[in-house]
Formats: sequence, structure tokens, C-alpha cells
Amino acid sequence: MKKFQGIFTKYYIIFCVYAFIGWLYEVLWLRYVVPPFKWVNRGVLIGPFLPIYGFGVLILLLLLEKFMKKKHPVHNKIYNSLSLITIITFIYTTIIEYTTTTKILNVVDYLKNYGLLLIIINVVALIIVNLFIIKTKSERIKNTDITLILVFLLIWIITTGIEYISHFAIDKLTGKLLWDYTKDFLNINARVNWDASRNFAIGGTVLLYTIQPLLEKILIKLKDNQKLLITLIIGIPMLLDFIFHVVLKVI
Repeated sequence: MKKFQGIFTKYYIIFCVYAFIGWLYEVLWLRYVVPPFKWVNRGVLIGPFLPIYGFGVLILLLLLEKFMKKKHPVHNKIYNSLSLITIITFIYTTIIEYTTTTKILNVVDYLKNYGLLLIIINVVALIIVNLFIIKTKSERIKNTDITLILVFLLIWIITTGIEYISHFAIDKLTGKLLWDYTKDFLNINARVNWDASRNFAIGGTVLLYTIQPLLEKILIKLKDNQKLLITLIIGIPMLLDFIFHVVLKVI
């Protein structure tokens, strides 16, 4: 029981930290980046937490924690190819977003207009880079660790999936559209789009490689009763917030 308590309190604190960071990110984003530049309390709770971010990071940790600890060398053709495709697609699509005069709102339009060139660039790059790796005698190049790029790609895919499923679930359960990407570049059914997914990939990578190690060090230093106290202080108001504001809708 004590072991379960320790695990639960640890991951609940992690959940709360990232739920708060997510709330802060969205509030500041709407205030300083998105017109009409207003302060808006994001999410379905009154308190400063966006649970989707907390759950999102927990899912990322569950799926990627072991993967991040291993080395993935550049001479592995699968890793090398995925890394190249990720980098080229990221740069190419970002350039298209900020230079095209045609409105590209969905994936189908994007592939019709720019998909063939993207495929050609990727194929040419893959051939050149793989030939270079085969010919080079430098072990330093061949053993370069590209885990960071692969993690970035995986976070991109996972967070996009989480956002799409969350939007669909909230829409069906509550009838509310907390976000709508209908008019945004490369959106899928207005539930996800290029900008949001890109930002989540960048943000998720930064969080897992910078914030998470610091958080782990802090949690190791905390005693079990201290973690339990923090969990209760945050958890009880959050639970009441959820019950009264979301379930009963009396606030």
C-alpha cells in the first residue's frame, strides 16, 4: 500500500506540474500571440490547470522514458531515415506555411500542391546521406546519437493523436468546442493543425529533456509524507473544482 502511495503521489505531482505549465502556456499564448490578445482562463476547470497537458506528459513518459535512455546511432538506416524525413518535412512545411500565397487549410490540399516535391527532396536526401555514411570511415559520424530527433518525431505523432482524441471526446461528451482549427494551416477536421502539433513537439521535447530531470531530482529528495501532503493540498481543491464546475455545473 505504501509503495502504491509513493508511486501515485509522484505521478500525480508530475501530472499537476505539467497541467499548470500547459495552462500557463495557453493563457500567455492567447494574451500575446493570438488576436484579440485577451486574458482567458483556458480549459474546463476554474483552477490554473489543463489536465490534457498533465495526461499528455504522463503518456509521453510511459511510452518514451526507456527509449530516451538508449542510443540510436546514425548508421542505423531506419533511425537515420526517420531523422532525415523529420528534419526535411519540418523545414519544408514550415517554409510553405510562411511563403505560400495560397490558403492551404488541410492535408489533402497540401499533398496535392506540394507533396510530390516533398517526396522527391526526401528521396534524394536519403540516397545522398546514406551513400555518405556507407563511404565515410569516420566512426564518430556513424555513431552520432540521433535519439533527440527521433524523440521529437514520436512526441509529434503522440501529442497530435492525444489532441485529436481529446477534441473528439470533449465535443461528443459536452458539445463544447474548446478549440477550432477550421481556418488554420494544415488542419485535420478542425481538431488538430500543423502549428499546434509543431509547438507540442517542440515543447514536449524541451520538457522531457530539461524540466523532467529537474523535477525527478526534486521528487527524489521529498519524503513520502511530504509528497502525500502536496497531493492532498492540490488534489482536494482540484477534485472539488471538477465535481462542481464540470460534473454538477453549479459554479
